[in-house]
Amino acid sequence: MPSFGETLRRQRELRQISLREVSEATKINIRYLEALERNDFTHLPGGAFTRGYIRSFARVIGVDETEMVDAYLYELSQQDGAGDCPVDRGAQTETLARHFSLPGGNEEERRRRARLLVITALALLLLAVVAGGSWGLHTWLERSESGTQVQETLTP
Repeated sequence: MPSFGETLRRQRELRQISLREVSEATKINIRYLEALERNDFTHLPGGAFTRGYIRSFARVIGVDETEMVDAYLYELSQQDGAGDCPVDRGAQTETLARHFSLPGGNEEERRRRARLLVITALALLLLAVVAGGSWGLHTWLERSESGTQVQETLTP
Protein backbone atom coordinates (compact mmCIF):
# COMPACT_ATOMS: atom_id res chain seq x y z
CA MET A 1 0.00 0.00 0.00
CA PRO A 2 1.60 3.33 -1.04
CA SER A 3 2.10 6.01 1.57
CA PHE A 4 -0.07 9.10 1.83
CA GLY A 5 2.50 11.35 0.17
CA GLU A 6 3.15 8.89 -2.65
CA THR A 7 -0.58 8.64 -3.33
CA LEU A 8 -0.95 12.42 -3.35
CA ARG A 9 2.02 12.88 -5.69
CA ARG A 10 0.90 10.07 -7.99
CA GLN A 11 -2.63 11.50 -8.30
CA ARG A 12 -1.22 14.95 -9.05
CA GLU A 13 1.19 13.62 -11.66
CA LEU A 14 -1.52 11.50 -13.32
CA ARG A 15 -3.46 14.69 -13.92
CA GLN A 16 -0.29 16.48 -15.12
CA ILE A 17 -0.59 19.26 -12.56
CA SER A 18 2.59 20.87 -11.25
CA LEU A 19 3.16 21.74 -7.62
CA ARG A 20 3.44 25.39 -8.66
CA GLU A 21 -0.07 25.23 -10.18
CA VAL A 22 -1.43 23.70 -6.97
CA SER A 23 0.36 26.37 -4.95
CA GLU A 24 -1.08 29.18 -7.07
CA ALA A 25 -4.59 27.73 -6.96
CA THR A 26 -4.58 27.11 -3.20
CA LYS A 27 -2.28 29.95 -2.05
CA ILE A 28 -0.37 27.34 -0.01
CA ASN A 29 3.39 27.73 0.19
CA ILE A 30 5.07 25.25 -2.14
CA ARG A 31 7.31 24.08 0.75
CA TYR A 32 4.24 22.76 2.55
CA LEU A 33 3.00 20.96 -0.56
CA GLU A 34 6.41 19.34 -1.04
CA ALA A 35 6.44 18.30 2.63
CA LEU A 36 3.02 16.66 2.20
CA GLU A 37 4.25 14.65 -0.77
CA ARG A 38 7.36 13.58 1.20
CA ASN A 39 5.32 12.58 4.29
CA ASP A 40 7.43 15.10 6.20
CA PHE A 41 4.79 16.40 8.58
CA THR A 42 7.28 18.04 10.96
CA HIS A 43 7.49 21.12 8.71
CA LEU A 44 3.72 21.63 8.60
CA PRO A 45 1.71 23.77 11.01
CA GLY A 46 -0.39 20.76 12.07
CA GLY A 47 -3.96 20.35 13.23
CA ALA A 48 -6.74 21.98 11.27
CA PHE A 49 -4.27 23.91 9.09
CA THR A 50 -2.70 20.77 7.67
CA ARG A 51 -6.07 19.12 7.14
CA GLY A 52 -7.20 22.28 5.33
CA TYR A 53 -4.09 22.18 3.14
CA ILE A 54 -4.81 18.56 2.27
CA ARG A 55 -8.46 19.31 1.45
CA SER A 56 -7.45 22.21 -0.81
CA PHE A 57 -4.69 20.15 -2.48
CA ALA A 58 -7.11 17.26 -3.09
CA ARG A 59 -9.80 19.60 -4.47
CA VAL A 60 -7.36 21.10 -7.00
CA ILE A 61 -6.12 17.73 -8.25
CA GLY A 62 -9.62 16.25 -8.30
CA VAL A 63 -9.50 13.52 -5.66
CA ASP A 64 -11.79 12.87 -2.70
CA GLU A 65 -10.89 15.31 0.09
CA THR A 66 -12.17 13.16 2.94
CA GLU A 67 -10.26 10.10 1.78
CA MET A 68 -7.04 12.09 1.57
CA VAL A 69 -7.50 13.52 5.07
CA ASP A 70 -8.22 10.01 6.37
CA ALA A 71 -5.11 8.69 4.64
CA TYR A 72 -3.08 11.54 6.18
CA LEU A 73 -4.40 10.78 9.67
CA TYR A 74 -3.61 7.09 9.18
CA GLU A 75 -0.09 7.89 7.98
CA LEU A 76 0.39 10.29 10.89
CA SER A 77 -0.68 7.62 13.38
CA GLN A 78 1.84 5.22 11.84
CA GLN A 79 4.64 7.79 12.09
CA ASP A 80 3.77 8.71 15.67
CA GLY A 81 4.11 5.11 16.74
CA ALA A 82 0.42 4.69 17.42
CA GLY A 83 0.82 1.41 15.60
CA ASP A 84 2.51 0.08 18.76
CA CYS A 85 -0.81 -0.06 20.58
CA PRO A 86 -2.36 -3.50 21.12
CA VAL A 87 -4.75 -3.12 18.19
CA ASP A 88 -4.70 -5.71 15.44
CA ARG A 89 -2.62 -4.10 12.69
CA GLY A 90 -4.05 -6.44 10.06
CA ALA A 91 -7.58 -5.34 10.89
CA GLN A 92 -6.57 -1.67 10.62
CA THR A 93 -5.00 -2.23 7.20
CA GLU A 94 -8.00 -4.23 5.99
CA THR A 95 -10.43 -1.57 7.19
CA LEU A 96 -8.45 1.20 5.52
CA ALA A 97 -8.15 -0.75 2.27
CA ARG A 98 -11.88 -1.50 2.30
CA HIS A 99 -12.65 2.16 2.95
CA PHE A 100 -10.58 3.36 0.02
CA SER A 101 -11.72 0.69 -2.40
CA LEU A 102 -15.47 1.24 -1.96
CA PRO A 103 -16.58 4.71 -3.04
CA GLY A 104 -19.92 4.60 -1.19
CA GLY A 105 -18.70 2.74 1.89
CA ASN A 106 -19.75 -0.79 2.75
CA GLU A 107 -23.31 -1.99 3.26
CA GLU A 108 -23.17 -1.75 7.05
CA GLU A 109 -21.97 1.85 6.86
CA ARG A 110 -24.80 2.78 4.47
CA ARG A 111 -27.37 1.17 6.79
CA ARG A 112 -25.93 3.06 9.77
CA ARG A 113 -26.17 6.35 7.85
CA ALA A 114 -29.74 5.55 6.77
CA ARG A 115 -30.76 4.79 10.37
CA LEU A 116 -29.18 8.04 11.54
CA LEU A 117 -31.01 9.96 8.82
CA VAL A 118 -34.37 8.40 9.79
CA ILE A 119 -33.82 9.13 13.48
CA THR A 120 -32.87 12.73 12.71
CA ALA A 121 -35.92 13.19 10.49
CA LEU A 122 -38.23 11.76 13.16
CA ALA A 123 -36.70 14.01 15.81
CA LEU A 124 -37.24 17.07 13.59
CA LEU A 125 -40.82 16.00 12.87
CA LEU A 126 -41.52 15.57 16.59
CA LEU A 127 -40.02 18.98 17.27
CA ALA A 128 -42.23 20.53 14.57
CA VAL A 129 -45.36 18.86 16.00
CA VAL A 130 -44.56 20.05 19.52
CA ALA A 131 -43.84 23.59 18.30
CA GLY A 132 -47.03 23.65 16.22
CA GLY A 133 -49.11 22.30 19.08
CA SER A 134 -47.64 24.83 21.45
CA TRP A 135 -48.39 27.66 19.05
CA GLY A 136 -51.93 26.37 18.47
CA LEU A 137 -52.60 26.07 22.19
CA HIS A 138 -51.27 29.58 22.79
CA THR A 139 -53.53 30.96 20.02
CA TRP A 140 -56.57 29.10 21.36
CA LEU A 141 -55.95 30.41 24.89
CA GLU A 142 -55.59 33.97 23.59
CA ARG A 143 -58.88 33.72 21.71
CA SER A 144 -60.74 32.23 24.66
CA GLU A 145 -59.43 34.95 26.99
CA SER A 146 -60.34 37.73 24.54
CA GLY A 147 -63.85 36.22 24.14
CA THR A 148 -64.32 36.31 27.92
CA GLN A 149 -63.28 39.95 28.04
CA VAL A 150 -65.75 40.88 25.30
CA GLN A 151 -68.60 39.17 27.18
CA GLU A 152 -67.73 40.98 30.41
CA THR A 153 -67.83 44.40 28.69
CA LEU A 154 -71.19 43.63 27.02
CA THR A 155 -72.90 42.43 30.23
CA PRO A 156 -74.58 45.28 32.19
